[in-house]
Amino acid sequence: MCKKIGLTNLMFADDVLMFSKGDAKSMMLLLRSFSTFSRATGLKISAAKSNAYFCGVSDQLKQEILSVSGFKEGELSFRYSGLPIQTTRLQKKDCECLVEKICSKIHTYGARKFSFAGRLTLVQAVLKSLCSYWASSFVLPKGIIQIVEATSRNFLWDGGTEYRRAPLVVWDMVCRPKKEGGLGLQDVEMWNKALVGRLVDWIYEGRDTVWVNWVECNHLKGRAWSDYEPSTNSSWVWRRIFRVKNELAAGYLTGKWHEQPDGYSPASCYRWLRGVRPKVCWHHMVSNLWNTPMHSFMGWLWAHDTLQTKSKLLQYGVISDADCLLCGQDTETGKHLLFDCVYIRRVIHAVNQIMGGVFPTQDLLDWCMHHNGSKVQKSVSFAMLVCLIYQIWQQRNKCRVEMTVLKPEKLKKMIEQEVKARIRSRDIKFLKYDDVEWLHSMNLL
Repeated sequence: MCKKIGLTNLMFADDVLMFSKGDAKSMMLLLRSFSTFSRATGLKISAAKSNAYFCGVSDQLKQEILSVSGFKEGELSFRYSGLPIQTTRLQKKDCECLVEKICSKIHTYGARKFSFAGRLTLVQAVLKSLCSYWASSFVLPKGIIQIVEATSRNFLWDGGTEYRRAPLVVWDMVCRPKKEGGLGLQDVEMWNKALVGRLVDWIYEGRDTVWVNWVECNHLKGRAWSDYEPSTNSSWVWRRIFRVKNELAAGYLTGKWHEQPDGYSPASCYRWLRGVRPKVCWHHMVSNLWNTPMHSFMGWLWAHDTLQTKSKLLQYGVISDADCLLCGQDTETGKHLLFDCVYIRRVIHAVNQIMGGVFPTQDLLDWCMHHNGSKVQKSVSFAMLVCLIYQIWQQRNKCRVEMTVLKPEKLKKMIEQEVKARIRSRDIKFLKYDDVEWLHSMNLL
């Protein structure tokens, strides 16, 4: 197999794989090349850290080669560049180190102290990047995908790896794009298929890589990739790649990936696999770059009506009454807290003095859709609104524990200071003159 493509070695950093025939003569030639390398560079191979792997070799020849080389006989599977190398089907136990790495990242960062927004950032930046490295090499077992998603879900909602708290929003919604009401996390199974699709595309292109050349020599053997059917004795990995090829066949026609300037991209394939869902009218409010991340997350929970208000706790049988903690005049719901509560109306009236009366008194979602003003004015209004939602929820929780709340005027000043600090942290030198004047008129600069 290696002879057909002229493969003698694979090297990555300090890991080297050498290939030769399974006979004593070839082994002696290989050892002689090691000796020549050692004399030329002064570097020596550590026999104690090196292993020999055999295939189709008698026990007598194995012992002869091992005694001559001083190497130990290695067993499959082993790890190369952090990935398992084996001849059998990839199983759940073979990927346990991936889950261990994810869990170690969580414990290393002391992530239980993070806010929801901080944990979301860590999931996006660290946990999914580890999965992408594995998912770009082979199709992950479904059991491992379920564990990775469960670990990410538990960490996002509770800060740990174990299930202790019911999620406030279903995982499918969390993995949707922000325009469709999600948080923009990737569905691991779909992303895995999109990354493996890149291997499929390399074969279509006939890319000059070691792996594609190996596939040409040992699987395709001159046949067209579009008409190829794997044999019954093909490996599990190869059959899974072929299955992904069939699943993406329609995407090549409808998505026209080959007509794109850069050709196939996993991102385009992922969007095709995910499909298109209706946009939500409030996505500008929670995905606004002028927002404080924690405020955006709280606004997202409010938009999905998943905040644990007393009306919801009453449905769960946790409490015996659902009266509003802030005013005591009506049932505490998400809508009541933002529009109908007497205390909140006084707060909104105070905040409207800053914003020139732009905030609605009834339908927030309709206001998000039809709000007038420049892009900057909309962004600042959204930042003020999600800050208002966040502070309202904080005061509600404070009232539940301490039985006290801030005066509306003091809460208004707190909201104004937080939004002002967020605006000043941004680079405003590229703003239009009218927008800068508007910020000054609102006393936000």
